[in-house]
Amino acid sequence: MRHKLEGLLKAVDRYPVTTIFLFATAVVNMFWINSSTGDYSTFTFTFIVGALLSAVGQQLYERFFTKKSERMLFMLGAVLLAGCYYLVMHSASIFSMENGIKTAVTIFALFMAFIWVPTIKSKVTFNESFLSAFKAFFITVLFSVVIAGGISAIIFTIDHLLVNVSYNVVPHALNLVFTLFSPIFFLSFTPPFPGKKDVNQTADERTSQEEAIKKATSYPKNLSILISYIIIPLTAVYTIILLFYVLSNISGEFWTQNLLEPLLVSYAITVIFVYILASMLENKFAVMFRRIFPKVLVPIVLFQVVSSVLKIQEVGITHGRYYVILFGLFAVITGLVFSFLSIKKNGIIAAVLIILSIVSITPPIDAFTVSRVNQTNLLEKVLLENNMLEGNSIVPNATVSNEDKRIITRTVNYLNSINDIDKVAWLPANVVLFDNFQKTFGFEQMYEQQSHGGVYQYAHLDWDQNPVVNIDDMDLMIHLSTYSGSQLIPLEIGERNFQLKLQQGAKFSTVTIVDEGDREVIQFNTKELVEHILADNEGNSGNKGPSLTVEQATFNIENDEVKVSVLANSVDYYDAQYQADFYLFLKIK
Repeated sequence: MRHKLEGLLKAVDRYPVTTIFLFATAVVNMFWINSSTGDYSTFTFTFIVGALLSAVGQQLYERFFTKKSERMLFMLGAVLLAGCYYLVMHSASIFSMENGIKTAVTIFALFMAFIWVPTIKSKVTFNESFLSAFKAFFITVLFSVVIAGGISAIIFTIDHLLVNVSYNVVPHALNLVFTLFSPIFFLSFTPPFPGKKDVNQTADERTSQEEAIKKATSYPKNLSILISYIIIPLTAVYTIILLFYVLSNISGEFWTQNLLEPLLVSYAITVIFVYILASMLENKFAVMFRRIFPKVLVPIVLFQVVSSVLKIQEVGITHGRYYVILFGLFAVITGLVFSFLSIKKNGIIAAVLIILSIVSITPPIDAFTVSRVNQTNLLEKVLLENNMLEGNSIVPNATVSNEDKRIITRTVNYLNSINDIDKVAWLPANVVLFDNFQKTFGFEQMYEQQSHGGVYQYAHLDWDQNPVVNIDDMDLMIHLSTYSGSQLIPLEIGERNFQLKLQQGAKFSTVTIVDEGDREVIQFNTKELVEHILADNEGNSGNKGPSLTVEQATFNIENDEVKVSVLANSVDYYDAQYQADFYLFLKIK
């Protein structure tokens, strides 16, 4: 225990700026937990990126530098780069999907750099550094989960047996565990890798360093058994099944099936991950795996690239497909490195991965700029072919082919999903809401029918025929849309305070109203709402869009405490997902 506490203190001393950023993240999260309306995501991710930047800076300093002034420059550089990140993210009106994905890629690239930097021109290989981080990660997860579970159980017991405890206490405790303790605990397992500073080491210091590195990079026996005799054979069986599936089903439609791409990508990730972990093993299974599987990886990845390129010809470039093709390029390079170079050269793949990650977030060649330009050009091309674009104005045309209707629907919805509608001069804002799409293009949205039999259904309120809505005897009206993500809205009715929570799930969203004590007052979900409204229009699938009266668009739910009336502007069902834009009228009894 004492040794571990000393390790934590040494980690704080070794990574001081990282610790400061982590502490700042914990503080911001405290404000976020206490706030019902504030959005602190930009601050949180800025500090997380700053923590990783400073950790990578420390690794660079230890590997190549010795002067304290140089260390201070790396610390200052990390702070300045984190500040630049904040300015870029803060300039956006919301923390959008684009910002989120770019942040995730940045975090991933920095973590890979943290593992790779100590192995540059070092006797310690990337495989050893990766194994050290792999072990540290799972030990950290185990300790953190146990500590978090214990603290939660203690608080739960106190709350039920002794005194009432605020519902915020558990989130605050977990925040400290996962934001502050876990990263520092992980860093405490990072050994003192060889560096330029070692030239002045004494014999005892060198021996101590070598023992620490050996301990951190040694292969646990149980992990060796797991990789060699369980994971490698399972991967071999999966490979045979995948190859049989690909070779026995090659045809025109096969290459554009939605199932093929994720199968091949997941396989490539598995092989690369297992290969790195097996690089330090010398048993027959591991050696055979290293000899055979990289050569199998390359053609399978080429299958994946072909599938992605064919899909692009069909639907254009999206940010997701951009990353799939970029991963395909990385996997091909990785397969060639594994096939023809020594395992000591595996660090090359980390450098390639970091470079490709930087490319994918750097305008104008980043994933979102490329996909936006491609989808906009595709939409413009179809509109021009149908004489629907004159200058910066769209001319409605209901006579276009169904295929062009699908392309227009798909591209417009994609641009809306990445919040780039406003970057296309001739597209009106909110074009996908209500009946704006039909008014703009002259036809209702039309989606592809899925091969698994899925259909698209939707309905919208006809405001032209229903301009008046009776809201008598209601306390509040709240506008909600599942297209806008999760929301937390404070409500004040008389002298009582409530909160409305709109929480997005994988298939539908849930609306919950809670009182001051966070007790649930009433709840419903968009699955219930959409199914109720579409129940009388079951025949209106396959891209038909019925207009609704106020009565048809209304959904009521009540109990002894509250009455809720929902008036749907629009609802849609597609691929088992239930979305809605609606007004919620609330009456507290």
